[in-house]
Amino acid sequence: MKPFTHYNARSVKEATGLLAQYEGKAKANAGGTDLLSAMRGKCMPEYPEAVINIKTINGLDYIKKEKKGLKIGALTLLADVAASPEVKEDYRLLAEAVHSVATPHIRNMATIGGNLAQDVRCWYYRYPQQIGGPIVCLRKGGKICNALAGDNRYHSLFGAARPAEYPCASHCPARTDIPSYLSKVRKGDFASAARILMEYNPLPAITGRVCPVFCEPECNRSEFDDAVGLQCIERGVGDYVLKHASEFYAPPKEESGKKIAVAGSGPAGLAAAFYLRKAGHKVTVYEKLPEAGGMLFYSIPPYRLPKDLVRRQVRALKDMGISFQVGVDVGKDVAVADLKKRFDAIFLAGGAWKSVRLGVPGEDAKGVRYALDYLKAINSGEKIPLGKKVIVVGGGSVAIDAARTAGRTGAEEVHLICLECRDLTSKDRMLARDNEILEAEEEGVIIHPSLGIKEIVKEDGKAVGLETITCLSVREPEGTFNPQYDAACTALSFRADSIIVAIGQTVDQSFSAPGLVYDRKGTMSVDPSTLETDVPGVFAGGDAVSGPSTVIQAVASAREAARLIGVSFKGVTRPVGAKTAEPDFSEPVLSTIPRARVHELLPAQRIEGIEVEDIRGLTMDEIETEAGRCFNCGCLAVGPSDVGIALVCLNAHIVTTRRTIDARTFFAATATTSHVLEADELIKEIRIPRPPPGSRQRYEKFTLRTPIDFAIVSVASVVTVNDGICKEARITLGGVAPAPIRAEAAERVITGRAIDEKTALKAAEQAVGGAKPLSMNTYKVAITKALVKRALLR
Repeated sequence: MKPFTHYNARSVKEATGLLAQYEGKAKANAGGTDLLSAMRGKCMPEYPEAVINIKTINGLDYIKKEKKGLKIGALTLLADVAASPEVKEDYRLLAEAVHSVATPHIRNMATIGGNLAQDVRCWYYRYPQQIGGPIVCLRKGGKICNALAGDNRYHSLFGAARPAEYPCASHCPARTDIPSYLSKVRKGDFASAARILMEYNPLPAITGRVCPVFCEPECNRSEFDDAVGLQCIERGVGDYVLKHASEFYAPPKEESGKKIAVAGSGPAGLAAAFYLRKAGHKVTVYEKLPEAGGMLFYSIPPYRLPKDLVRRQVRALKDMGISFQVGVDVGKDVAVADLKKRFDAIFLAGGAWKSVRLGVPGEDAKGVRYALDYLKAINSGEKIPLGKKVIVVGGGSVAIDAARTAGRTGAEEVHLICLECRDLTSKDRMLARDNEILEAEEEGVIIHPSLGIKEIVKEDGKAVGLETITCLSVREPEGTFNPQYDAACTALSFRADSIIVAIGQTVDQSFSAPGLVYDRKGTMSVDPSTLETDVPGVFAGGDAVSGPSTVIQAVASAREAARLIGVSFKGVTRPVGAKTAEPDFSEPVLSTIPRARVHELLPAQRIEGIEVEDIRGLTMDEIETEAGRCFNCGCLAVGPSDVGIALVCLNAHIVTTRRTIDARTFFAATATTSHVLEADELIKEIRIPRPPPGSRQRYEKFTLRTPIDFAIVSVASVVTVNDGICKEARITLGGVAPAPIRAEAAERVITGRAIDEKTALKAAEQAVGGAKPLSMNTYKVAITKALVKRALLR
């Protein structure tokens, strides 16, 4: 056993103070039968620096029978609870559950509070660290639960305890609850999936096409084969949303009486308008260009994001009651001060429309264009003659878009010159996504990596080519942009008919009003806690505040801004984007189905033009199948406490040093904890209400070796019968889930009926109706049914 500091606490206050002092690095010892064995076995993920012995605290070992029920001190020995006449008389269920805990020797040492707070008994978690190296299970900082693909004979039948953060969701800028909406897709319930998704992202048909998928690289499925195709699924759900737009973009049921102006109709403006309208506000969106959609419409080529889809998205928002005023430039055509007189709040959501210049000789020559201006013109329907040979300078997504668009609109030869290297594993890699680079090369774009621009060559005022210089490195080891060049030689010379510069963009500072301030980075200055500018009532978000960002980052910013705008209206704080989640446990999935293949046009078909979308969405069946590949990444260990099963069934409450909570809530398991106690919180007392007169109480437990094993399955039941008819029933299952679970479907079967062989059998069937057996624990289903039936008929 590793060394630790030991304290004998004399009071609850002293014990909690010591626990707080060690900030999670100390453990309370309430009996020692679990804690000390785990420390001795060297299986704990983090060993405590201190052990606080609370058995030395006086006054917490009692059993009191009162008019309203029973009170048991947290330090009461299990042996005393099992032998207590007060417990045996009216709380037989508890007495049986406590008596089933391990051996008499352990029951003479263990306390009831300690039993409730013990750790899980999963063998992956308990595997000694010193024998052949640790098994890094999910509870020890690993990525997945080993029981999903390993030996899971004694693990959960009813799903996995959810991690505090799923890896996919935690890397999504919008924190989208991906596993929850995927579980709905897996069941074919696209409407419920859409409602969950839209709490985080109201533009899923768009992000499903253009999002750089921060989530997929973090998918734990890639540890086995390929990551789940999350973008394909999001696109499918998004298309479903637009197909049923009236259902998902419905006007609010109540109006707040507030009016809000949104300046800019890009992703931030559209998302903010949705959430603000959903909260009951009147919203007017101003857009300086002829059509709404901002960069979604004017900077992304239609082969990636069809213009009709953007129009359908805007139309859906209009049908919510959102007004769009196009061709109106806020700050020029209408002053911010004038809008303040007409609206209760203003949200500025301008994009990063200003191109970054190269800053090299010859850049002012005719024939030099900037990518955003070029793409904007193309998306507006203009014909831009570029000539036969085109050079694009840049290595990001916008540069790739410009190069591919040039090749599809008449250029015979397209070269892309970038500072970054082509090695996608390097810190100096190109910023465009892997698939974007591959698709560009498939379409004939020639990439020249690791080159900087020394000079643009011009003749008679027109650009005819450029001189390059070798780039040795782009970024410092910590990631700071600081290109280093080989000044000794010019690398290559290129000739071209047109040059398109795409090395970055900055915020268009066209929004102006007395008091609006732009910082040194060129972004709008706001209070980070409120997103309010220096002008009261004027808020900002999206690219205007962050600088160039992705669509989903802009959506996340807008969602938060909409929430904060609502908070600023005193008395009008309707929730915006409130989290919707699945029930307690997620459904574990281990399927050998290969990742779905997207239906993409061949390169020869793609280069014929820009109007036809390159990638076809998956069918609904394919989307369901792909969603079925999600592991759900939870912990499949079962709750360890026999006493807890009984207390949930008896509707008990746990009194801690901070609160009083019902037993069911106390055991709200996560992938790292079996209960809700904080690191410096202790159990003080258990309170159990008096059972109804005439109630039948049973605790049934199946183990491999009586009495020293933990439950394979256990069933607690409290059934009240009057005149042969069940008036009330509570049935709780243990050993089959990460926490005690109420078999509510079984309870409904017997309530109002006589309990006979037939009804007991039907209740037993219903008790396992939601079971999701793993590869090796299906046998638990039969055991559970047998124990439920036995408990009801005895």
